[in-house]
Amino acid sequence: MSNVSKFTSKDDIHEEACLWVSRIDRGLTSEETDTLRDWLNASQSHRRILFDVARVWDDLSVLNELKGMFPLRPQIKGETGKARKVLRQARWSVAAGFLLMAAAAAMMVDSYWLGQNDTGYHLAQRIGTAIGEQKTLTLNDGSVVHMNTNSAIQINFDGERRLIDLIKGEAHFTVAHDASRPFTVTAGINTVTAIGTAFNMQYTNNEAFELVVTEGKVLVQDKQNSVSREEIAEMIQKGNAFGNLKLLTAGEKANVDGELSDLKNLDTDAMEQDLAWQQGMIVFKGEALEDALREIERYTAVDFTIEGEALKQKRVAGYFKVGDISGLLSALKNSFHIEHKRVDAMTIQLSQQQG
Repeated sequence: MSNVSKFTSKDDIHEEACLWVSRIDRGLTSEETDTLRDWLNASQSHRRILFDVARVWDDLSVLNELKGMFPLRPQIKGETGKARKVLRQARWSVAAGFLLMAAAAAMMVDSYWLGQNDTGYHLAQRIGTAIGEQKTLTLNDGSVVHMNTNSAIQINFDGERRLIDLIKGEAHFTVAHDASRPFTVTAGINTVTAIGTAFNMQYTNNEAFELVVTEGKVLVQDKQNSVSREEIAEMIQKGNAFGNLKLLTAGEKANVDGELSDLKNLDTDAMEQDLAWQQGMIVFKGEALEDALREIERYTAVDFTIEGEALKQKRVAGYFKVGDISGLLSALKNSFHIEHKRVDAMTIQLSQQQG
C-alpha cells in the first residue's frame, strides 16, 4: 500500500472552494453535502479557505450553512490585538490571492478609456466574463449587449462609428437605431453590421462563428471590404446587397467563415432554443454526448471524460440549467442510462450503464 499522498496546491484549493460556494448558494443535494463534508474533513486548509472565500463575497446564506456544518473557531481568551491583526491580514491575503487568481484565469477584464479625436470623442472599452458568468451592458448609444460565459469584447465608439470586436465566446446585440453610425461587430475575418436590429454571434472556432438574426436585417462582409457607412445604411434599409456582401434577415441562421454556409430559417421555437442561454438554460436536440458536454464545459470548470467511442456518439436531448452539474448527471442517468464517477473534485467520468 502506498503512503504517498497527492499534494494539492493552494490555487487548486481556492478554485475548488469557489465552486463549493456557488453550489451551496444554489442548494446542495444530499450527495453533494456528503462530498463537501469529506472535502472539508480532508484538510484544515480546505475549511479555512472555503470560509475565506465565502467572506470575500459576503454571502451570509453560505456562511450560515458552513457554520452549521463546521462552526468557526471561537476567539481565544486573552488573544492579543496583534495576533488578531495578523489573522485578519492572513485572511485578506488569502482572499486577495483568490481574487487575483480568478481575474487572471478567467480574463475578467473591464477597462475603460475616453479620449478626443476629430469626431469629438473616442470611447474604448474592453469587457469580459468569467466561466459561468453572464453580463448585460447598456452602451452609451442605448444599444444592449448580453454576454455569455467566458466571453470578451472590445468596444470602440466615436462620432462616426460604432465598432465592437468579439474577441471570444458569445454575445447577443440589440442595436439602437442610428443610420448615420452603423453598428459593426468583427469576429474572425468577417463583420456583421446593423443600423438598428438584434442578432447573436458565437465563435465555433478561431475564425468562424454562428450568426442568428433575431430582429431586422444585418449585412455580412469580409472585414477587408471598403464600403462607406452611407452605402451600408442604404443596403440594409433597401435590402439590396452587391458583390460578396450578404444580407440576413430575422429568423435566419448561418455559419460564417469567409463565406456563409448552413443557412437556415428558424421558427419561433428553434429561435428560443438557440437563445435559451439568456434565460440560464442549455438545450440539446439530439447532439452527440461528446459535443453536448463540450458545450456544458463552457459554463463550468468541471471537466468530463467519456468511456468508449460509442458513448461519445450517443445522442442526447433535453433542457438543462446552466451550471447545475448534479441535475445534468441525474438526467443522464435517468433518461440515457449513463453512469458517472467523480475522479477528483474537478473531473467526472461518464460510462454506459451495464445490464
